[in-house]
Amino acid sequence: MDYETEEQQVEAIKKWWSENGNSVILGVAIGGAAILGWQFWNKHQVSKARLASDGYSETIAAISTDADAVTLAKKVKDDHGGTLYAAMAALAAAREHVSNGAIDKAETELAWVVKNSPLDEVAMIARVRLARVQASLGEHDKAMKTLPKKPPEAFTALVEEVRGDVYAATGEHEKARESYTAALESSTPGGDRNALTMKLNDLAVAAEGDAS
Repeated sequence: MDYETEEQQVEAIKKWWSENGNSVILGVAIGGAAILGWQFWNKHQVSKARLASDGYSETIAAISTDADAVTLAKKVKDDHGGTLYAAMAALAAAREHVSNGAIDKAETELAWVVKNSPLDEVAMIARVRLARVQASLGEHDKAMKTLPKKPPEAFTALVEEVRGDVYAATGEHEKARESYTAALESSTPGGDRNALTMKLNDLAVAAEGDAS
């Protein structure tokens, strides 16, 4: 709309402001609050990550100095349960439990990582270690259920080696041979190939013994 005089333009602006001013102010307030809220959330996330990282660092340092790593790991899990740092701290605590012969406690830590890790790769590492721990406890059925039937290619060798170990422990030598062979033939390196070859040789010796 064209205005003949400056006064008419001013009056039009006043009229528009009287009708829409409150909405504009509210919009600015909401927008400002949203921006401040977003900045606060980002700072909060950064702060959480930093605290979780500090807790994880303390846990690793504690392990290297024989301090109470398990207690520190618990604190990281309690305070930052949904973070990768908590999952890594729990893995470290599980390793400490294994070193101390507390295999059942290691099983609990690893099961927690499987359930709570935000990163699938870390959860898979925990799953493989959990199956090993369960097998060492004689929980062969649980170990088999823990191992994925079709693991990601990057974990095929590790998973099949552990599966072979469980089969070997239960006397299922042919299935163990198939698993060890699958581990060796995996396109992605994993596990100890020399150890796998030795395990296959041991199975061949056992098969000869059974035949005689």
